[in-house]
Amino acid sequence: MKITALLLLTLSLTACNMLGDKKTADARQWNKVSCIGFANWDVCHEKARRLCGKDYDVRNMQESLITQNRSMEIACKQ
Repeated sequence: MKITALLLLTLSLTACNMLGDKKTADARQWNKVSCIGFANWDVCHEKARRLCGKDYDVRNMQESLITQNRSMEIACKQ
């Protein structure tokens, strides 16, 4: 019984972690910006500036030449 309860608790905490929003230790929200088509990275950065203004951090920049898609995650600086 204790093992089952411990297992259920572990699974529920894991599920909550996977479903939660993508906040960092400093509580900033990370948003994904995509640029589809023949756009270059400047288009993605322009979208980021519209969301955050001038200051933002970037992570996870990905590019697919096959699907002509660029994406990155951004968090606005405060």
